[in-house]
Amino acid sequence: MQPVIWGTAGHIDHGKTALIQALTGTNTDRLEEEKRRGLTIDIGFAFLSREISFIDVPGHERFVKNMVTGVSTIDAALLVVAADDGVMPQTREHLDILTLLGIQAGVIVLTKVDLVDPEWIDLVEDTIRETVRGTFLEDSEIFRTSAPAGQGIEQLREQITAISGTIPRRVDRGIPRMPVDRVFTVKGFGTVVTGSVLSGVFHEGDNVRILPGDLPAKIRGIQRHNQPEKTASMSDRAALNLSNIEVGEISRGAQLTVPGMLDVTREFYASVRVLPGAEKPLVRDQRVRIHFGTTEILGKCLILGHNTIQPGESGIVRFVTEEQAVLAFQDRIIIRFYSPMYTIGGGLVLHTQKITHLPKTQLVQMLTQLKSSELSELVVAVTGITGKILLTLNDYSQQLFYRQEQLEPVIARLVNDGKLRSFTAEGLTYYTRRDIFEENQKHLLKRVEKYHLNHPKEPGIPRSQLLQELHWDETALNLFIRELSAENSLSDQGPVIKLPTHEITLTDAEGLLMQDMTEYIQRQGFEPPSISDLTAHFSREEKVLRELLKVLQYQKVVERLPGDLYFYTGHLDNLKRLIAAHFADHEELTVGEFKELVGASRKYTIPLLEYADQQGWTRRVGEVRIKNRI
Repeated sequence: MQPVIWGTAGHIDHGKTALIQALTGTNTDRLEEEKRRGLTIDIGFAFLSREISFIDVPGHERFVKNMVTGVSTIDAALLVVAADDGVMPQTREHLDILTLLGIQAGVIVLTKVDLVDPEWIDLVEDTIRETVRGTFLEDSEIFRTSAPAGQGIEQLREQITAISGTIPRRVDRGIPRMPVDRVFTVKGFGTVVTGSVLSGVFHEGDNVRILPGDLPAKIRGIQRHNQPEKTASMSDRAALNLSNIEVGEISRGAQLTVPGMLDVTREFYASVRVLPGAEKPLVRDQRVRIHFGTTEILGKCLILGHNTIQPGESGIVRFVTEEQAVLAFQDRIIIRFYSPMYTIGGGLVLHTQKITHLPKTQLVQMLTQLKSSELSELVVAVTGITGKILLTLNDYSQQLFYRQEQLEPVIARLVNDGKLRSFTAEGLTYYTRRDIFEENQKHLLKRVEKYHLNHPKEPGIPRSQLLQELHWDETALNLFIRELSAENSLSDQGPVIKLPTHEITLTDAEGLLMQDMTEYIQRQGFEPPSISDLTAHFSREEKVLRELLKVLQYQKVVERLPGDLYFYTGHLDNLKRLIAAHFADHEELTVGEFKELVGASRKYTIPLLEYADQQGWTRRVGEVRIKNRI
């Protein structure tokens, strides 16, 4: 049997702790105050077998925070109702919380049946049936028990064991993760944390990260169900002995995982359902308590597209939290009013970072697609929501919180089906949706075409300008250019990009002027003219001359030097030869020596030397140059 975690639920003083003790022999009230007052304050733990464990939770309304901590990681629930009290407020709230958390299996237990008449028990059971109608416990058997007398305990134990063997295994996302519910010190061992493993496997000796805070630690030892083990897997109750971390550095609400897979956030999106029986709607900008895992934080809810979510209805909400939250895709959350504290509803986390690149209507539509349980549909949906045009396998793994090995065959099928396109560059494979690729192809081509219309005398749009205007990363731009060039839709000219059909068109007058400029720049030799020299010599506007200079640069007739000087490329071989000849007899080249070599003043020699540095011919060391690659 796979490991199964059961949690209790129910009103205060309905006998949850006594029931667990009768089932397991363990009193889960570990705190001195709990034993003194006979009141469960915090969560407690017990084990029915090597595979079945229990988390006992408090029933008092003041401790619902601890109750949610206890049941947030369970697989099945014991809804406990005392026969002498019947259904009470926390019975209903706990049932609501279990339903919102998506619990699908459980048993209803009627306790203290020895204190009331059988007729009264029948009435209480009728009320229970009415209460659980429409929930996962609607068809559950009701077990009549008395913990002190042992009545019904053996039958209940058998039912719990039987149900545990039928509970479908949760999807294991493969990435080790455990929310911490207890932290303590064991003499001779150091810091110990306990929790329920949500996914993946922890191994003795593993290096882990503790979030928030991104603290490193190493697993020195593992106990699972009070027994030493080498590993702890999904649905195990585990105690991990950590080295390199002090007990004061970690507290309930922290999460253990592997480096690089979880991050902290202060904004996230969730699909939220308000309980049908909620007294009030969820209102935009409302301050709420958000429970997830073993954590409670405060935050503000910003409802997308609406001002409220009415009782019984659902909507997409952006939460802005008052402190760092550690959340993963499709985590379950519980939402409670800030004051008075009662449960409003719950939700499913859809995205853990703020999204700014999509209009609100499209954002709601795309986030809604992330509610799917089909991994292939999630891969397709998340491709369009990250803000990245191209995603790597690691990007998908982080966004969906699945191991890469689980995603690889899914992505491969989507590529084969034509829903995703894949590209390889610099040893990495990138993916995008076909429609996103085609849309961005069109966008890129239109941008280049528009540039040609506005700048007909330029050879093309500078690559750096495209990068800046499109807000893409360089890898994405290069891949798109590569693909479009391969199909002859673009022409990659290195520094500039153009349409294959684009040709620079000059008037006869412009052609003559460009020829005169070339001859003039050539005559200047190693004293290349600046743009101001050219405007003065030709008595033309700077804008006109710069357009023609760009054409000459594209044609590799002139080079633009530091200081906005323009040098005739036909002189470059001679310049390089002079420098090489100097280094044949010298270790260094000074500015003065270079002035003598080229026969020009410092105004020109410094830009020429800087150009030589840029080309890698020379390398500056202090005030001199030394030979580099020449």
